[in-house]
Amino acid sequence: MAAKLNFTSKVRAGMAAERVSAGERLAEADVVNIAQRDAGAPNAVDTDTPAAQPAEVIEAPLSLHAVRKISVEDVVSNPYNPRAFYSAETIDELAESFATQGQITPILVTKLAAFPGQYVIVDGERRIRAARSRGDKFIDADVREGLDNQNLYLRAYHANKEREEQTVFDDALAWKKLLDDRVYVDQVELGVAVGEDPKHISKVIALTSLPPYLLQRMAQNRKDIGLGHAYNIKLIFDRAGATVAEHWLQQVIEGKASVRKLEAAASAEAGARSVGPRRTHYQSRVQFNRPDGVALGELKLFGDGRAELSLKGIAPSDQQRLAERVKAVIEQWASEMDTTGTTT
Repeated sequence: MAAKLNFTSKVRAGMAAERVSAGERLAEADVVNIAQRDAGAPNAVDTDTPAAQPAEVIEAPLSLHAVRKISVEDVVSNPYNPRAFYSAETIDELAESFATQGQITPILVTKLAAFPGQYVIVDGERRIRAARSRGDKFIDADVREGLDNQNLYLRAYHANKEREEQTVFDDALAWKKLLDDRVYVDQVELGVAVGEDPKHISKVIALTSLPPYLLQRMAQNRKDIGLGHAYNIKLIFDRAGATVAEHWLQQVIEGKASVRKLEAAASAEAGARSVGPRRTHYQSRVQFNRPDGVALGELKLFGDGRAELSLKGIAPSDQQRLAERVKAVIEQWASEMDTTGTTT
């Protein structure tokens, strides 16, 4: 058994070494190209080509490393983009930067057989979105050849990590797709590629069971919500449903719930499931009695915004009349609420 494990470790190490070697070969090609350009070699790329001459540059033959102007219409998104969540505000800010400073950094693209005649983004999704929002016809691009699906992901992943743009919520969706498409055979191989423990990979991918709108909201509040918060909200969602999960997410955003508090809430929900139907203690209740003192029922009010009305002993002939009166009261109350859900 020890020998088998040792062999597996060597295979994984070899795979990682091959990736490093491939990256080094591309880096060496970059150095050669830059040296050719500085020496004035005829095959060097002219990065100062003006925007007025895009067609001539686009038609130039591809090399391992070439910066050129390409048509925005010919650019397609990375099918293994490590980022899933983008802020409209940051796209607008980048578009404004294009207007005042121009495009400072080229996007990184490659050619793939699956997208004939098009350039696939490796890194630069925000920049292409900003260019499109401005109606730009061309964009500066660093064109690379010989990149496979793993390179499509890893280059963008490490670039985002360096810029601190990558979140666990982006990782969750990207890693699941990489495994679903067999770009990596399992979580162990993926862990070697991104430098993470397989247990961490598993925990992050588990977040994909959350509804997209919850992941989106977490990503928008990533400064307040880490993996510990998100994973326990996922457990609460699994055990108690979306309403309770949303309540705890709001508590985290408002700074009222720590990871430890979420762990306790998730454990409580697990305990409630193990003994039967989930029971959440109400914050207050109103009881109803007939004039002779006989109990009719009660209205329970819960901290997560729910209200439950339970009545008994209502004669069939009175039920419809009672329902109409209750409906009228609720509709009147709802008409007094403003857009924030608070009565005026």
